[in-house]
Amino acid sequence: MSRTRFVEDLTPGDRISVNGIRAVVRTPATRTATDQLLLELVTSSDDDRSEILLDSGAKVEIL
Repeated sequence: MSRTRFVEDLTPGDRISVNGIRAVVRTPATRTATDQLLLELVTSSDDDRSEILLDSGAKVEIL
């Protein structure tokens, strides 16, 4: 059984999986001008990705 959490509730160090990418959260999500949330990543399975933009209320899988 997988655990999920709203993107707004993620904390630094959380290991997540979203949109096929596995990553570790660097900073809590920050809201952008378009009401989306920017999540900074420490590491990810996509070597070029250091951040991801998600819709408010989106759920991500906790690893």
